[in-house]
Amino acid sequence: MGVIRQSRLFFHIPPVLSIVSAYVAVKNYNLVQLFSVILSLLLIETFVSSVNNTYDIETDKSSLLMKTQNPIVTGELSLREAQVMNLVLPVLSIAVGVFAGPYWIGLPLIGIVLTVLYDIKPFRFKDRPLGALMPPLSECLPFLFGYAAATSSFVLPPWALCVFAFLYFNGTVVTKFLPDREVDLKLGIRNFSTTYGVEATRRADIGSTILAATILMVGVFLGGLSPIGVPLLLISVALQLRTLAQGAEALKNPAVFRRFASGMIPNSVSMALSVIGSVL
Repeated sequence: MGVIRQSRLFFHIPPVLSIVSAYVAVKNYNLVQLFSVILSLLLIETFVSSVNNTYDIETDKSSLLMKTQNPIVTGELSLREAQVMNLVLPVLSIAVGVFAGPYWIGLPLIGIVLTVLYDIKPFRFKDRPLGALMPPLSECLPFLFGYAAATSSFVLPPWALCVFAFLYFNGTVVTKFLPDREVDLKLGIRNFSTTYGVEATRRADIGSTILAATILMVGVFLGGLSPIGVPLLLISVALQLRTLAQGAEALKNPAVFRRFASGMIPNSVSMALSVIGSVL
């Protein structure tokens, strides 16, 4: 159970959906290659989650949100077991990625570099304001590399760029820093929330949510995406904005944050439907 919680599999649904939609969009039904891409992705995404938990033990012990979510803190997984995962997972991801072809192999390599920069000292961009720009890459890079693997080319059509931008801004969830803002302030951590304040963090999320929806709508009207996913998109955005409208203090509640973060799933489903519908 500890390994499963360390993996945070729920949060890997959006990038998997983006890869599947890319393969369907170009009508590449090579299931062996698609399976290799998805398995390689899940392995490197699990590595990212595992490293994050491993290097956040001290802060998570005092965290309102993570003290019950980090399996190392709760005792479900030992530190040694986590360190073994951190060593084995990227190797397996690269090994499996070889079967996906040369256009995919860059994804796990970039994932390793970004994870080291984001979580591990002396870099640890997670504790810097601009570090909030790095996690969205975990949402959009799988689509780009998945599309490249499916087409054996890095040439992207206009609608693919719309999807890239949508995934990026949809992944900019700086709200995740709010439940632990007081703890981070005591520890001297200068992330987005502690640097710019609660209200600025809330406004940043409102702006990124609206911008993400706008970009996908542009893709529908100008980039050739199907409107089939628009109703779900509008419902999802409305629910997210309703959560954000509760006020800055409410967003520091872990339960409210989880409700907001879960809105990324239907957003990503709407994106996948719009991509797939454009070729059906």
